[in-house]
Amino acid sequence: MAVRDFFKGKAAVITGASSGIGKDLALLWAQWGCRVGLVARREDLLERVAEQCREAGVDAMVFQGDVTDREAMERVRDQAIERFGFVDIVVANAGVGGLNPASCFDLDIHRRTMEINCVGVANTLVPFIPSMIEKGDGILTTVSSLSGFRGLPKAASYSSSKAMQGIFMESLRVDLRPHGVHAFCIHPGFIETPMTEHDEFTMPFKMPVRRSSMLISKAIARRRRVYLYPWPMKLLTWVNMALPRWLYDRVLPVLSGQKDTIKPRLL
Repeated sequence: MAVRDFFKGKAAVITGASSGIGKDLALLWAQWGCRVGLVARREDLLERVAEQCREAGVDAMVFQGDVTDREAMERVRDQAIERFGFVDIVVANAGVGGLNPASCFDLDIHRRTMEINCVGVANTLVPFIPSMIEKGDGILTTVSSLSGFRGLPKAASYSSSKAMQGIFMESLRVDLRPHGVHAFCIHPGFIETPMTEHDEFTMPFKMPVRRSSMLISKAIARRRRVYLYPWPMKLLTWVNMALPRWLYDRVLPVLSGQKDTIKPRLL
């Protein structure tokens, strides 16, 4: 089956759909005949994305809300199921990047990172589990990062939040597999989105967002358990994981190309 045929006639809910990966996934899947529910805080941007999706001939819903708000995400679930009948795919894509050097660590940035990248993922995915178990079908996924496999320099908050996402999705996968519900984690490298529009550290093998969307779509259609990309960054991640700690501690700060002037901030 062609990847586009997998999405035709399905319904998907995507968080962080006002820009970047979430926006491009929505536009691509709409072209393939997938109905989409778009979730983000910026309603004006969401409406523009929804209009582009409708121009492709599919139903598109807009949900203005914050993934850290549990009640808001439960309303998204209720309204999406009422409109679409069943939501086949849920993508917990909303997230924040960030820098948080230990020498000037900001606990407020750390808390916000965890609220969005960790609690927000659970708030997005968990409400849809009962309906998927009842039908014996459905796909739950989150967009994590290759940064989640080891603690990167000046990124304690971000790396740890992304590591949590991978472990969380693995536990869901094991628990939901007997019910016919597929849960998995996507780990991209650097993608050309607003989040990577800075030069505070090196971003090798940065990939266009549409190429990223195509790879994510293939991974979903093939029900991958874990998906890392692009392949050069996947290879570098494996190398990083194999490095002994004494060597990792010395090499990574140099290879990351980070500026000494980096201060805590969300990206």
